[in-house]
Amino acid sequence: MPPVAGLMMGGFAAFIMLTLVRALRDGVIFCDGIDYDIHQQPTKFASTAALHGTGALLFAWLAAHDLYRLVLQP
Repeated sequence: MPPVAGLMMGGFAAFIMLTLVRALRDGVIFCDGIDYDIHQQPTKFASTAALHGTGALLFAWLAAHDLYRLVLQP
């Protein structure tokens, strides 16, 4: 993966985590233009938050793998 792709993956991970933190603080998460309130639709809120967290972890792992390959391997 080119170095720019690793930076993009890291940016995606950071953006998703920031929006996930905002959703957990506000109690409303947005997915595909639909908002899920934690008090009205707790199951959909939890599943959407879990999927966003999984995506953020995946992007962070891809970015870290690319950074490791770029910096630590000759």
